[in-house]
Amino acid sequence: MASKESNVDENVDSGKLLKHWFYEHLIDGKTRWTPFNFIDSKAIEEAFLSGKEQQIATDGGRFEVNIVERTRQPVYWTAESTSVRRCSWFYKMDSRWIPYEEEISEQLEIGYQEALITKEWHRRIDLPNSEQVVFHDSNVMVHFQQQSNSDSWGSPTNSITKPRVVKRGIDDFHIDEGDSDQIDHLLFMVHGIGSVCDLKFRTVEQVVDEFRMIAQQLVQAHYRTAYDEGKIGRVEVLPVSWYKALHSDDSGIDQKLKSITLDSIPRLRNFTNETLLDVLFYTSPVFSQGIVDTVANALNKKYSMFLKRNKNFKGRVSLAGHSLGSLILFDLLCHQKPTELNGENLENPDELGTPSRLKKISLHQPITRTHSKAIDYNFGLSGTGQPLMTYKQLIFEPKHFFALGSPIGMFVTIRGIDKLGLDFSLPTCDHFFNIFHPFDPVAYRIEALVNPSLASVSPVLIPHHKGRKRMHLELKETFQQVSADLKTKLMSSVKNVTETVCALNPLNKNINQKAIEKEVDQVLNKQLSSETGVEKDESPKESPSTEKLFNMGLLNQGRRFDYVLQEAPLEFFNEYLFALASHVVYWDSADTILFIVKEMYSSMGIEADKEIPQHTLKFERPSSSTDLVVPSSSDSLRG
Repeated sequence: MASKESNVDENVDSGKLLKHWFYEHLIDGKTRWTPFNFIDSKAIEEAFLSGKEQQIATDGGRFEVNIVERTRQPVYWTAESTSVRRCSWFYKMDSRWIPYEEEISEQLEIGYQEALITKEWHRRIDLPNSEQVVFHDSNVMVHFQQQSNSDSWGSPTNSITKPRVVKRGIDDFHIDEGDSDQIDHLLFMVHGIGSVCDLKFRTVEQVVDEFRMIAQQLVQAHYRTAYDEGKIGRVEVLPVSWYKALHSDDSGIDQKLKSITLDSIPRLRNFTNETLLDVLFYTSPVFSQGIVDTVANALNKKYSMFLKRNKNFKGRVSLAGHSLGSLILFDLLCHQKPTELNGENLENPDELGTPSRLKKISLHQPITRTHSKAIDYNFGLSGTGQPLMTYKQLIFEPKHFFALGSPIGMFVTIRGIDKLGLDFSLPTCDHFFNIFHPFDPVAYRIEALVNPSLASVSPVLIPHHKGRKRMHLELKETFQQVSADLKTKLMSSVKNVTETVCALNPLNKNINQKAIEKEVDQVLNKQLSSETGVEKDESPKESPSTEKLFNMGLLNQGRRFDYVLQEAPLEFFNEYLFALASHVVYWDSADTILFIVKEMYSSMGIEADKEIPQHTLKFERPSSSTDLVVPSSSDSLRG
């Protein structure tokens, strides 16, 4: 998504005011107003001026705006609608610009135009709640808030409320140009355990927003030539949630668990009930069928909706699952039937996915395929007693399946399957990738289950998105510049982790910060001082020789499928300390996202540029870029 600054000098020269539309949302529990991109705002404004009652698609078609009701509603998932506003006047609060209500904006604009025409400034505009806006001149405008003359005891107060800076128009603000209409690939992402997806307590919709934003920035940076030539547009990423259905009031599971949960260590027990127990629910004969059905129905429904809203879409679909979500997708894809064997038309979703068409399969028994007689499994003892399940058929055949921080290998093993075998494949999916962080405690390898000889072969190292050398060389070459900053960041990370641990265990709140800082100093100095001499880049690479030496089977069409991320410079100091964070790193990992993007476009015959300008590799995060950013010139009170 390209962004630009609006440099329209609309305040003094002509007095003409450009209206821009904003939407309200919550970030970290606080209300934020974010500008629609220029394309969406223009479409909403045109519909508003036409006077017609209509729904306007925004955000690449993921949301709809009701102009009459002034609301914004997601299309592909369920959430409360949020407010939208036609904005032109703003006041600054907590270093952010907040738009005035439309009626107040009109009132301020009338007063401003009168002052502009008459040249009579120092004009006061009375607002509700006894507040005032004062126009000192066309550039200096302030908002005086209501002041209380006495406290609750009737005594006079001496506190003085600082006036707020007022701004007219959107010039100098950073606003995205808009999403491309050309969608090259569709990616569905299924979350793992719990209602939140990372240590920031974000929902799957929020983390997918950031994933999508980073993906588009990587496309524009690494595929600049193809993007500028119009050969590619963007990758659409949609979230799939099953947690709400499992923990809904209809299931009643949360109330039942609450009635039997002990009162001691409540935070830790609530954490267990809301997250870790989801793993047990998936092995439960009562809840597992509902989880699988929820995911399958959501995928089919969202895909049908997507095709109706994007009639020109000719691309392929891929799936990605995090943690338990990857296991759900794996089980679902294992039980799909190829189109040629079904003898059915995948364009008729109403006729697909009915239990009467499916063969019931017990997961602790051999996973059989009607289309392949060559698969030979060797089984050990019975596993966890997986219940009798039926799997609905998807109305599309995914091109790729990306498992992120996945326990698939562990679950396959405890189900009593000693070996998947070289002939094992996902019937309707061409490519499979098992992506994991080296410190992720939930992730397991899978290659050894296909070919036991691969157990001693290192997984493929995913390249850094900037193409830099490995972190040890970087630390050595930039020791003088980064050592102090590295210590600061490491201490900050350690503090965040310890605070998280303390929040889960109220009995362990006494953290000796000085002892931790001393330990960090020792480890940091030891690690940096050991980087002497010239070190060879020993990064393992996916090479034809590796695949010639070992038979990789059919799962990824003869390619490697265990891929490991490079640990960050701070993480290799203590892998246990960063284990918790490593399990949720995938949502905003540029290395992970670029790898997925490259696989998608590679299947289309489009390769990335060989030379990437470094200045294009700086990312804007939703937390810092989607909110209304205060311009650098705000301190000058420019209107």
